[in-house]
Amino acid sequence: MSSTTKPYEEKMSASVNHLVHELAAIRAGRANPAILDKVAVDYYGSPTPIN
Repeated sequence: MSSTTKPYEEKMSASVNHLVHELAAIRAGRANPAILDKVAVDYYGSPTPIN
């Protein structure tokens, strides 16, 4: 790896990881517990994630 491309490779890796996380929340015919990752409920005055 060259030192000039290292920052770009790190950004691309972060982008791919984010895409994988977002695609995990898509419902494709089967039950998937990842669809509840973004749901939060009000619990004693503070938003708390369901997971």
